[in-house]
Amino acid sequence: METEILGIILGAVLPIYPVLFVIHQRIGRYDEIVEEFKRHQAEHEHCKEAYHGS
Repeated sequence: METEILGIILGAVLPIYPVLFVIHQRIGRYDEIVEEFKRHQAEHEHCKEAYHGS
């Protein structure tokens, strides 16, 4: 009985595992892009303050 349930679960999860892995990678890339954007935004604010003197 347990092996049948395990077989059903593995049969359902293993085919979608590559899709889940790709989604995980894309989320990681998105997080990197957001961090880079925040860094550029902070740098821009710093330069703007230095240029305008405010």
